[in-house]
Amino acid sequence: MATLSPSAPTGQNNWYTGPVTLNVSATDDVGIAKFQYSLNGGAAYIDVPVQGAPASATASAVITQEGNTSVRYRAVDTSGNVAAFRSISVRIDTRAPAASYPAITDGHVGHVATLIPTRTDPAPGSGGVAVLNMYLDGKLVPPLPVQTSDLSLGVHTLAVQLSDAASNSAKYTQTFIVTTSFADVGTLIGRFVTAGSVPAEVGAALQAKLDQAKALADADSAKQASQVMNEFVSIANSQIRPGSARSTLVGDARYLIDQLKGQLAPEPATGLESEPAEGPKFIPDPVLAPLPHNPDADYNVLVFSRTTGFRHDHIPHTVAAIQKLGIEQNFNVDVYDPQLSTVTLPTSPFLSLDTLKKYDTIVFESNVGHPGPLNSTEQPNFEAYMNQGGGYVGIHGAADSFELRTWPWYGNLVGGFFTNHPNGQNGFGQCGSCIHAEVVTEDNTHPATAHLPAKWMTVDELYNFDRNMRADVHTLLSLNEDSYQRSLNSGNAATNPLRLMNGDHPIAWCQNWGGGKAFSNILGHFRTHYYDDSFMRIILGGIETTAGRTAANCSSYRETGLLIEADRAAGLLTADAADAADAALDIARDSYLATNYTTAIPALNSIVALANDKASGDAAARSELARQARALREWMQNLNRNR
Repeated sequence: MATLSPSAPTGQNNWYTGPVTLNVSATDDVGIAKFQYSLNGGAAYIDVPVQGAPASATASAVITQEGNTSVRYRAVDTSGNVAAFRSISVRIDTRAPAASYPAITDGHVGHVATLIPTRTDPAPGSGGVAVLNMYLDGKLVPPLPVQTSDLSLGVHTLAVQLSDAASNSAKYTQTFIVTTSFADVGTLIGRFVTAGSVPAEVGAALQAKLDQAKALADADSAKQASQVMNEFVSIANSQIRPGSARSTLVGDARYLIDQLKGQLAPEPATGLESEPAEGPKFIPDPVLAPLPHNPDADYNVLVFSRTTGFRHDHIPHTVAAIQKLGIEQNFNVDVYDPQLSTVTLPTSPFLSLDTLKKYDTIVFESNVGHPGPLNSTEQPNFEAYMNQGGGYVGIHGAADSFELRTWPWYGNLVGGFFTNHPNGQNGFGQCGSCIHAEVVTEDNTHPATAHLPAKWMTVDELYNFDRNMRADVHTLLSLNEDSYQRSLNSGNAATNPLRLMNGDHPIAWCQNWGGGKAFSNILGHFRTHYYDDSFMRIILGGIETTAGRTAANCSSYRETGLLIEADRAAGLLTADAADAADAALDIARDSYLATNYTTAIPALNSIVALANDKASGDAAARSELARQARALREWMQNLNRNR
């Protein structure tokens, strides 16, 4: 038999980042003469001598061969008999990946180039090279292609920290100078005209001056060419509105004038420098045990993470993190997940409505399953639980549970069903499907999001959905698709943009649904999140609000629309009042979807006024309609303040 030392890989994804000791042992009645091992499929064997000729022997050999090697090993006895070989896989990668920028030549690059780092992992490496961090002029930025037209002329730095699947990491900093040329300026004019930032007739006049100046420069008439470029500057300053287009064209023209006059400033040093960097850290699975029931706890939470489909490796980490919150925030935590045998309840709590009602909220935690982990007798119990004021928190793969055709009610509860996600790189360590994205905090009044900045960066598996749920739910967080649609970490997205959600991408939301309170945060694939206080405050906010411990505005246009129709059908609103309320709600919803919040507010005011009119219908129905319209108005006012 054989074992490896260290027994656990020192890198990520079962890779070692240094030499590995192969420990072999065997027994034989006449005695072991030696061991042998092969690193090339048995083409050649290397002897490992044994002291004496013992009947039971052990030996060791240090393996340094890089790559994924199937090491064959065998024993030879003193009679010359050779045992059948056995194999053990040894994966060694000790070298960090490297970066280069083909578009940069001798430290220079033109003003219309695209900078995409070429990433290589020295063969035979572990591959999966990821850009962990990217810095432009010292500022952390999303790992995207850099358009030099967005940069000023002159010196810049672009740094990338790379990591391979084994977690070998290095940082590469490229210092370069952005220059321009007559050809570059012509390309810029065309781009600005196409974008509408330069009128077509002005673009034509500028191009004519540019062509004239170039012809003079080619004829060695630098002085006259400079004069023409000064005329170019005058046209740009007088006929293009202030902004990036004008400043770019004027700046490039003045660069060309200085170049023609031989007055360009001395250039600083350029080049590519590398330095070691720390790769992703391995986070082992926690050892789970049930939390002792606290009779003095404020409330009770159930974590439901049973899966019948793909199983996310973050599940035990999420359970441990919610248990930690329970201890800190004084709530009990039960878990139902037969695949977590050390912590699970013995039977499904969904078998009984009375059992479910013991819990103030239920966390559906990446409970992936098709058609789903709840059977036809348990689903009605959960629906009744929600209808009677229960709480629901959906985390990540909760949106990948129950196909639409099997339980559409659940799809409306969670907000939308998962369809797909972009691919990532194994260099992230324990999140091979993760990429960077900028998250936008849309509503900072909810307890789950009040601590977050207006915009922040995350690394996660980013779901796309079967619908745009914005009109149906109360969006709390959304993704800026521009921050990752051309991600360097997602296949060929840098040159072939990802197909996402057409620019509108909610990723966390809440709603009042079926009599209960619902909260969904579809971030949370990466296990590191569950060790991050800021992320766990999002989860805590969802738990506290759905358990009814903390108030939150989770109004939605769908909720109010359903209320109006239900009141119409029950005769609690007059037909005229319901028609007027529907029309005003449509205006408000359409205005919200178009981000015209100031237009939505008067429409919602009209619903409040209608609800206050005794002639509109039943007093209780009117009171609830007014309450919901005021909640929507408060939401729109907050969005308008924060835009």
